[in-house]
Amino acid sequence: MLFVAFIVANRSDSQTWNTNNTENLSTVDGIIHALYDAISGPVGEERNWDKFRNLFAENARMYSAVPVKDSSAALRCITPQEYAERNKTRFSDIGFYEEELYRITNTFGAGTQVLSTYELHFTNKDGEQEITKGINNIQLFFDGDRYFIVSVFWDANSKNIEVPERYLPKDKHTEFQINL
Repeated sequence: MLFVAFIVANRSDSQTWNTNNTENLSTVDGIIHALYDAISGPVGEERNWDKFRNLFAENARMYSAVPVKDSSAALRCITPQEYAERNKTRFSDIGFYEEELYRITNTFGAGTQVLSTYELHFTNKDGEQEITKGINNIQLFFDGDRYFIVSVFWDANSKNIEVPERYLPKDKHTEFQINL
């Protein structure tokens, strides 16, 4: 998927946003669904980038491995604000839908790591529908009231990588969870 100015500078703003929306950000399921919902939508629909930015902790980052000419990869890092700016019109132009298929969750104390297998549907530059799968590696922080996304990492070359069987659902929307 699987993105400097203003991120989430004020926690009270995030809590205000949380009380005005139906997503339950006090659960892992709620924040993961809110993330996918914030970036997904049909052609012509502007995304709610305020909602998107408010999912993230202050100083959060988004990382992607991008292919380079010699068949290797380079790591790119951006803020949620930069991600929103880069994709402001692009997602609306291509009809971008990312749906979670499977999740592995590991939690210890206030930290949670989520490996979220997704299926992405979009229209490419030739006007053709494309479908690809990938894995978002998402780190969360729980402050006692709600979760915040600390970082997201994905491989931007996922259409050329097969998702290993162990990261695909046995039944639709199954989850394996480990609490340490």
